[in-house]
Amino acid sequence: MGKILTVCNQKGGTSKSTSVVNLGAALQLMGKKVLIVDMDPQGDASTYLGFDDENADTISQMIERFIRGEQIDLHDIIQVSEKNGGVEYIPADLSLAGAEMYLVSVMSRETVLRRLLSTIRDEYDYILIDCQPSLGVLVLNALVAADGAIIPAQTQEFSRKALKAITDIIGQVQATINPNLKLLGILPTMVDNTAMSKDTRKVFEENYGELVFPMNISRSVTAAYSSKEKKALCFKANSKLGEEYRQFADEVVRRITA
Repeated sequence: MGKILTVCNQKGGTSKSTSVVNLGAALQLMGKKVLIVDMDPQGDASTYLGFDDENADTISQMIERFIRGEQIDLHDIIQVSEKNGGVEYIPADLSLAGAEMYLVSVMSRETVLRRLLSTIRDEYDYILIDCQPSLGVLVLNALVAADGAIIPAQTQEFSRKALKAITDIIGQVQATINPNLKLLGILPTMVDNTAMSKDTRKVFEENYGELVFPMNISRSVTAAYSSKEKKALCFKANSKLGEEYRQFADEVVRRITA
């Protein structure tokens, strides 16, 4: 059975989507079969992976049809990112923003995504879920569906409060709906040589110990160029960020299988 990993943080600007795409690419390079599920209405991961069909159905339509009791097949909307080693993905767009509203009155609304993914999870080694920067019902669905959670956190002072909020939510999910959910760790992102960045990582380690991943994801304009080119950093020769993400992927595999 494939492992489902959720990448989440209520705060935006943490390199969340970039980390999801590059983790997926690095896992694909390791010979794993990977599916990325975009659960962010901004659709940044989808765009990064090359999605540009305005008329194609997305995860939003699948959720709506599933809620209405219709028979659906997620294979109908799965896309393949040829530039990224054949990583497969389920796209999202702005229509997903309405999901919070139409899920409110649904029975067992927090399990909708888990039930959807149960039909295909055996086909993949890893399913990665990219969450929107919030603590709403879509993020709750992602955490309930997951075996492991990863929190990208920018090494800046204002990240600390958001980090506590998301770890508290993960703890509540573990204590109630999904006791099998494992917090795999906190990934320091946009790290530079400033005192603030170094001090913040030190605070992360003081508060969360070994949950903090040993590697950093550096601040670099190459991440933006990579997104524009729709090709993960892991596929670029001599890319420092690509190597950091490959090391990150190795550690994720070690932690989820430990």
